[in-house]
Amino acid sequence: MHIAIIGTGNVGSTLGAAFDKTGHQVSFGARDPAKRPGAVSIGDAVRASEVVVLATPWDALSDVIAATGPMEGKTVIDAMNPLLPGLVLAVGHSDSGAETLQRLLPKAHVVKCFNTVGVEVMANPKVAGRAATMLLCGDDAGARAKVASLARGLGFDAVELGGLRNARLLEPVAVLWIHLALVQKLGRRIALRLEGEGAKPAAIAPSSPARKVAVLGAGNIGAGLVRAWAKAGHAVTVGARSPGDAEVQALAKETGAKVASVRDAVEAGDVVAIAIPAQAVDSLVGLPFAGKTVIDCTNHVGPGFALSFGHSTSWAEELAKKLPGARVFKSFNAQGAENLAAPHYTTGPAANFFCGDDTTGREVVRQLVADVGFAPVFAGPLANARLLEPLMMVWVTAARATGSRSLGFQLLRE
Repeated sequence: MHIAIIGTGNVGSTLGAAFDKTGHQVSFGARDPAKRPGAVSIGDAVRASEVVVLATPWDALSDVIAATGPMEGKTVIDAMNPLLPGLVLAVGHSDSGAETLQRLLPKAHVVKCFNTVGVEVMANPKVAGRAATMLLCGDDAGARAKVASLARGLGFDAVELGGLRNARLLEPVAVLWIHLALVQKLGRRIALRLEGEGAKPAAIAPSSPARKVAVLGAGNIGAGLVRAWAKAGHAVTVGARSPGDAEVQALAKETGAKVASVRDAVEAGDVVAIAIPAQAVDSLVGLPFAGKTVIDCTNHVGPGFALSFGHSTSWAEELAKKLPGARVFKSFNAQGAENLAAPHYTTGPAANFFCGDDTTGREVVRQLVADVGFAPVFAGPLANARLLEPLMMVWVTAARATGSRSLGFQLLRE
């Protein structure tokens, strides 16, 4: 296949070398070909290609589009991320860089891909012996399948996530990768993998120190946390609007947890996990959360199955405003209840990401994440819930695309 690479920086050069190595014919298009040995003009590269990879800085997009022309009928891979200084996305939540690109190229078939890992993983997608997952999306099924095939040819485990609007999820995933690799200093040879084979229950050992934990809600997520934390030896209280409810009582009998009203449960716990529908959280306002470590396990989803918050704030940040004095963390929101029951795979535990501002509470949450059987991954301050909340949507979309809810994120790391 003839592939044009527009952009001769690290990303473009690495992808070009990788495609060349796997037998494709690669042309590098540059605004000034004389400065890049072997490059041709952008127009010439595009005209000769079947697939065009855009790997330029976001702020150069308008100049690049002027040079490429409309690219009618071509598959255009958007490998860019619309970043501003401070690791902030220029567009997000209700739009994405990829959708912006598609509007600029209405007759091209834009596919978002190759934006969620660094060049070290692009050059070698096997990390710690496992193929990194490459998430991609686009409106044209044929173009999407073509790009998925290219990604698999490089060695990635490619997962198609449907239409291009899902780039609103993949661009935050890219920022999450940057935070983990560079800010949390996990290194650039890290990558997400969606694991879906060999799920099994965690072998939970007694935890130390044992903590007083309140779980508000006894639905799938709440019940899963109650079972895991009770098994780990924590003193668990289930907070329920109807403590006498048969299902709540059955959960208490199964686990040895106590049952109390929501207020009494909050008062009893040093740690409070909120696992009720996000739209019901206002009922908690005014309860004694001050001084407590609060784990927000909820996702605020609105009409059209879209996140209600994102980009400039997150639901976790809005929750923190409603619970003044609480040490709020985001966690247990980016997977299904199936993961809580069986977080281990043949290759190791699934990752569970968490973020929050309080340093003391951070270690408490890390312990509780591990006590469920996950590999805890700290993702930075509470503002990074803007990155973890879209990860839930990635999980749901991937589960639908693969036809299985037995999926877990693993963080591959060398």
